[in-house]
Amino acid sequence: MEKRTTIEQIAKKVGTSKITVSRALKGQEGVGTDLRNHIIQVATELGYEKKRLHPTGQRQIAFLVPKRFFLLTDSFYHVIYYYINTLCNESDSKLALYILEKKDEENGTLPIDIDNYDGIIIGGEVCPKVINNIKIKSIPYVVIDDDSLDETSDCIFMDNYKIGIKLTDYLVKRGYKKIGFVGSHAQTSNITDRYLGYKKIQYYYNLPMDDSWIIDNYNSKTANYVMEITLPNDLPEAFICQCDRAAYYFMESLKSQGIDVPKQVALVSIDNTELASSTEPKLTSVNIDKSLFASEALRLLNERIDGRVEMKRVCLDSKLVERDSAPIKK
Repeated sequence: MEKRTTIEQIAKKVGTSKITVSRALKGQEGVGTDLRNHIIQVATELGYEKKRLHPTGQRQIAFLVPKRFFLLTDSFYHVIYYYINTLCNESDSKLALYILEKKDEENGTLPIDIDNYDGIIIGGEVCPKVINNIKIKSIPYVVIDDDSLDETSDCIFMDNYKIGIKLTDYLVKRGYKKIGFVGSHAQTSNITDRYLGYKKIQYYYNLPMDDSWIIDNYNSKTANYVMEITLPNDLPEAFICQCDRAAYYFMESLKSQGIDVPKQVALVSIDNTELASSTEPKLTSVNIDKSLFASEALRLLNERIDGRVEMKRVCLDSKLVERDSAPIKK
């Protein structure tokens, strides 16, 4: 099948940027008449599809998310995608979803038609090769739910270190001293930050510590959580779970081993997905505003598409939603 001419090829032939070519083909402001006519002429000579030379001005946005974050059993990124899609429809933009398989993510392999998009929203922490290959293509992008160390990437994130502090301090003030952590703190940088916040409060209050209280119920091969775990002989009074899904599987594991939640063990969690309000008992969880992730992502991405060069980082607030899983200790 014959390959379609891309904006990148046109930009290289003209000797200008992809953003300038995209604006010219869409009839947007910021491109001189002579340059615009030259770009259209080159696009025609290269066989660029005629229908794409006379677009409606509708922006094409790609939502790129690793498969390990976009599972049927986890609604966090599904909800963010829903909000982004709603906002795109309201602003006459078009959103397409691309789920990166593990092998493609590790190799930095992008969707074959990614050049046809004006911008990309990346959901969660991805392998650096993915970011690097997007940069090579000069496509504007924004990373959400990841405090990127890359000084050129726009990102929207939560202060996960403070969330770890907030949850541990909350349990201490409710009377719990022996506190464990459920999650693999090497899984993502977000979980690492939550774990470090938890450790800080342990040191601050001089709480008892035990390595066996750190429980990993995540299977990296299947990208899912498991119920088959070995509990420590000296069971903590409470646990901080790195997300609602980890908390759900851990709660069910405790129940299967005859341990009452929250009478014997209290649990708190992070994300405040639908799962948090459907467990028994209902989970106390840190709410992360998915609609705000969506609106900020589109705002920053549109600024990038419109030509902003400087990097922006947006840290969103969080709020603890109290339910039944961590009552005041009597």
